[in-house]
Amino acid sequence: MKRMLAILVMSFMGAAYATPYVASEYETNENRVTKADSIGAAVIVGKKYDSGLQVSGKVNYSQAELGSGSITNSVEGRVKQSFGAFYLGGRLGERITQTNHFSYYAIDTGVVVPVVNAFSVDFSYRYRNAFSNGMNFETNRYGVEGKVKLTKNDTLGLRYSQSYGDSETNSWRLQYTHSF
Repeated sequence: MKRMLAILVMSFMGAAYATPYVASEYETNENRVTKADSIGAAVIVGKKYDSGLQVSGKVNYSQAELGSGSITNSVEGRVKQSFGAFYLGGRLGERITQTNHFSYYAIDTGVVVPVVNAFSVDFSYRYRNAFSNGMNFETNRYGVEGKVKLTKNDTLGLRYSQSYGDSETNSWRLQYTHSF
């Protein structure tokens, strides 16, 4: 994990033709089986390259039951490549709870459809799984996100997604991104 973070930090220091950005997220989730609500927050720091490549790191906090549940933290390194409207990405992460921690990977894909000049819709899919066979952490997530470009440097997104597998959730995420 330390090696992955070192590579991520070194990639942020290179390439003058990249635009740095920072994003913050707030997420609410409803477990479709138990009907329990949970919340989450995250911070993302990254760079977008002219070639369509994005490299970022994400730190996430979530609480299993609103106000009283167990707390989970995660850290992940992410790479995403755009091919016009389509994109493909990969993630490596570490999930940390009170009782255990383990490494996982995810593969993201999707298409961003421009609707009008400052508004687009992102249709996405993510497959996620733990490296350890003993962990129940395999999910498929389908999502749709509306993105509004507020200014040249500021974007606001609202995503709805459904996860299937170890986690049966409906989620809403609000994300604000500022590019420098």
